[in-house]
Amino acid sequence: MFRHLILRVSFRKIPGKAPEGIGVNMFGNRRFVAISATALLGAAVLAGCSSSTEPAASSAAGAGTEVIAPIMVAPDQTQASAKVGNFIVFNVESLAGTTISTDKPELLELTQAKEEGGAQFNPGAKALAAGVAVVTVTNPDSSTRDVTITIAE
Repeated sequence: MFRHLILRVSFRKIPGKAPEGIGVNMFGNRRFVAISATALLGAAVLAGCSSSTEPAASSAAGAGTEVIAPIMVAPDQTQASAKVGNFIVFNVESLAGTTISTDKPELLELTQAKEEGGAQFNPGAKALAAGVAVVTVTNPDSSTRDVTITIAE
């Protein structure tokens, strides 16, 4: 079944106003209106032609793929729980000069804080196997804190 959508776009010139650039007067620019109307029409046509009864999120993620949010560890947190395969992110006050280490590298694969392509990444770890590991966060001033990570299957 197809759904029909009628989109009516009209242009009118405001007396005494000359057309300006997109960044200055977006709504007075006919090209901006035409592009916006075309994009809106395209989105409406695609949505109207869909015959799937599955939720969009499961279709977009792919069969058998599940997105799991990382475990966030606050600067004052001393314990955290994770499952094998989870990612653990350590929120730190300063990325520069902060490092992490663990007493059980067979349980946690560590990633140090970094800046890449203009983006900043907190230090983190991937849970590899079940068990208990201690992650030591060393701050730029050489102070440390330990976070005990309990990893379940």
